Order: sequence, then C-alpha cells, then structure tokens
Amino acid sequence: MKKCIYVFIVMCSICGCKGYKQLTQKSTCGNEFEIQYIRSGKYLLPQKERDKNYFLIYFESHFNDKIKIKVNQNEIFNKQVITNDKRPDDYSDRIMYKMDGKNEYIMDIQGIDSNTCLNLTLDKKYRVMYFFYYQNKWIVRFSNELRIN
Repeated sequence: MKKCIYVFIVMCSICGCKGYKQLTQKSTCGNEFEIQYIRSGKYLLPQKERDKNYFLIYFESHFNDKIKIKVNQNEIFNKQVITNDKRPDDYSDRIMYKMDGKNEYIMDIQGIDSNTCLNLTLDKKYRVMYFFYYQNKWIVRFSNELRIN
C-alpha cells in the first residue's frame, strides 16, 4: 500500500497537478498581462469543432472599459464592455472571429479608458479565449473548453 502511495506522489510531481500553463508578458504600451493555456476541462470542444476556422472570445470579469480589438490590423470589435462582477458566470459580450486561412493572426487589444493594451499571436491549437481584467492586469485564457451556463 505504501508503494502505491509513493508511486502516486511521484507521478503527480512528474506530471504536475495543475491544469494550465501560465506566462506573464509586457505589452507595447507598458502594462503586464498574463496568458494562460488550459489543457483540460469538463466541456471540451470536439476535434471536429476545433478544426473549424473560428475563435470564440468571451469577456468575463472586472471590465468597465471601452475595448477595441484588431486582428491583423482589421478592427473586429469596438464597444463598451461592462461585466457583472456579482455574477461571475455572466459574461458581458462575446465575439466569434472567422479566420481566413492566413498562417498567423496578430491580435491587438486596447482598453481605452484604462489606457492599457496587449498584443498577442493567436494560438490556433485553441478555439476559445476568455478575457479577464483583475487587479489592473489583463488575463487571457486560451482554451478548448466551451462555456456552459
């Protein structure tokens, strides 16, 4: 029995128990932002859906800002985003962006009122992005997990 427990502990330390990878980067306008990659989840998109050429983008929590989003210099979103932080399962807005077959997609996001920005390359292995604004920092979560309310 002890041997099984030791094997389990060793496997957890080797494989890790965390379900995501996290990176911190600095934007071109000086603020830091965090990128998270979620590897597992309860409601994963089937592979057939992940093969389609689109991204779903959700604004999750702590937003009260005018947000502008450009992908490869084309504006895809420009409006006020206000989230209900008393109900964290609510989202203020969502965007579906259809990709056109290019190799690389550069996303530029600006928070006009907060004077923040972030620039990132879309990771085509993931089809869903969740945006959070927490403690004056953007958090971008790449995932293949679909939002179910």
